[in-house]
Amino acid sequence: MSKMRWWGWALVVLAVAAAGLGLALRPRQAGSVQARLEGLPPAEGAFARAEGPVEFEFPKDHGPHPDFQTEWWYYTGNLQAEDGRRFGYQLTFFRRALSAPEVRSERESPWGADQVYLAHFALTDVEGGQFHAEERFERGAAGLAGAEGEPGFAVWLQDWRVEQTGEDSYRLAAAQEGLSIALELTDLKGPVLQGQQGYSQKGPEAGNASYYISQTRLESSGTVRVNGEDVAVRGWSWMDHEFSTSALSAGQVGWDWFSIQLDNNREMMVYTLRRADGSIDPYSKGTLIFEDGDTRTLTAEEFSIEATEQWTSPHSGAVYPAGWVIRVLGEDLELAVEPLLADQEWRGSFVYWEGAVKVEGRWGQVAVSGFGYGELTGYGQSMEERF
Repeated sequence: MSKMRWWGWALVVLAVAAAGLGLALRPRQAGSVQARLEGLPPAEGAFARAEGPVEFEFPKDHGPHPDFQTEWWYYTGNLQAEDGRRFGYQLTFFRRALSAPEVRSERESPWGADQVYLAHFALTDVEGGQFHAEERFERGAAGLAGAEGEPGFAVWLQDWRVEQTGEDSYRLAAAQEGLSIALELTDLKGPVLQGQQGYSQKGPEAGNASYYISQTRLESSGTVRVNGEDVAVRGWSWMDHEFSTSALSAGQVGWDWFSIQLDNNREMMVYTLRRADGSIDPYSKGTLIFEDGDTRTLTAEEFSIEATEQWTSPHSGAVYPAGWVIRVLGEDLELAVEPLLADQEWRGSFVYWEGAVKVEGRWGQVAVSGFGYGELTGYGQSMEERF
């Protein structure tokens, strides 16, 4: 979720190429291909596991944690042009280790890699009714892809990159085939530690957890390019950074995750883990972030996400929720959530829905509104035993 993103699936696809194993390709559509895994042996050795709260140091801990098998840096945002046109974007970098620390060795070749990277880049053109998505894979070697936390944070895959430019400022950029985004980001609230001081338990098993850090109020300005047009935009971005060596518990088949930025300078992150019998897993969680950066952690009993509409993908046939009401007990908070565009289904190395949303509702007796992002998995195919 990068929410609780257990995206080992996509990263091991890249691992096949990086390790020189067999990678099968089948046509996806004209001019593109779809990669699928034929057989990658388990990574050697033992990885670190998230077993309890730890002390974080920034910017170092914005960087990579190679002792853990899987890690991701997830940026989303809602942007607006001067003429009112709205855009959503996603830029996510995933890292997966091919071997544990104790079995790694120095490679003579600069192309030798013990880490592999995947990146997703998407733009939602709301008024244009278009969702554009691109995907890249690369080995973590020869400067092609990587991450660092010192002296400043950076993560990149080829020319897709986020880098720290000041104490609280960052630069984000990605471009491919006439599609691009270039933003300056300013963190107005600092790191938010999700769960128990950044320790986010996902299931009952020991070590079935992640370390989960967010930046929930990133003031954003820059340019998007879509359909050959450069558009100046401003808005807000959200960053999730998560690392772990873990998997979904038995019976957990997918999740619904939302990040929401309200016009009262408050934010919310909530996710429900869905079980095969249709019930909500008790390890579902959320966080409220207040104006001063203070937080309230939400247990599964303290909030609900009710689906109000459905949308059937004409591409995959998956049936997704397409409208929601989120309620939080103890805050008298109720939000109606709607996609800005119905078709924001990602169809790359895996199929899921990830898109920009708008919200309206009330917090106590005060009307609130805002924008955010949602991620829906397990509707086209179960996540059980995949993560």
